[in-house]
Amino acid sequence: MRWESLAAKRHPERCASLLDVPRDERSLEWLQAALQTAVSVEFSTIPPYLCALWSIQDELHEAAKSIRNVVQEEMLHMSLACNMLTAVGGVPKIATEGAQPVYPEKLPAGIHSDLTVRLSGYNEAALDGFIEIESPNDSSGVTIGEFYAAIAAAFEDLRPTITLSRQVAGPLAHMTISSVEEALNAISLIRDQGEGSTSANVAHTDELAHYYRFLELKERRHLAHLGEGGEPVFTGPVWDPPPVWPAATVPDGGYSADEVSDEVAALLAQFDRQFSHVCDLLQLGWEQGDETPLIRAIEAMFALTPVARSLMQIEIPGTEDNPGTYCPCFRRV
Repeated sequence: MRWESLAAKRHPERCASLLDVPRDERSLEWLQAALQTAVSVEFSTIPPYLCALWSIQDELHEAAKSIRNVVQEEMLHMSLACNMLTAVGGVPKIATEGAQPVYPEKLPAGIHSDLTVRLSGYNEAALDGFIEIESPNDSSGVTIGEFYAAIAAAFEDLRPTITLSRQVAGPLAHMTISSVEEALNAISLIRDQGEGSTSANVAHTDELAHYYRFLELKERRHLAHLGEGGEPVFTGPVWDPPPVWPAATVPDGGYSADEVSDEVAALLAQFDRQFSHVCDLLQLGWEQGDETPLIRAIEAMFALTPVARSLMQIEIPGTEDNPGTYCPCFRRV
């Protein structure tokens, strides 16, 4: 196949050329690679959103509540992508070598190709990045919605055999995929919760798509409705910004243990071990079709929070003029 370069054979889910394949040449193998890409995309967004959330000191602040909702829905999206991949005979890659994002990084498959995803605390630059991730518009690359639309088209064209074997229902994925129609419904849910739509009802905060949630946080005002051209219209007083620990942007590849204090090195290592454990449990859940490892993975995720918050309260030496604190690196060990 024309998209199968040497790199594509090794990591087809990360190749921008997936969408270069003409629609009538997209096979079951293409669909499996595209769904693995979807898993990777959803996975890539969770760590930066978590870092922003953890850096907010007041967990009841409007920003913290909104980002927490986004994280929960991104976990659902990742789980639905895993179930869809499993439904067509694939095995999601979560803990396997090369499956985890390494920050800073580009999103796979040419999605928002001008964007580099980074880890840092909650700040204006982070919000700008989040808005771009979820944006339904991109003049230079492919949006997440457009990528999912291509996956939906492949489901419709191929009408692949669907299996429930090894799909998982439970706290992360509230639905399994038993038909092509259910796969299309799952894709619609992911797109509506992420990018939203100019025709969607955006008047109720609990139903806001991620794109509009982040626009609200940028404006620090509630979104009232969309104008005739789809432009957001905000209302009400401007909120106070949340109190934060100023977690600095993580450098390429993360912090080196020999360049930080013993306390910071220990916390970084503890976080990376716990994160790797979460990945192992998620992988095990879909390999075995067992929700028990997923329940344990959720418990392990909660253990990441106090470690991350401890790191974010330690000032990086040499940043006295522009104070910055450490941030977890989300490295596989």
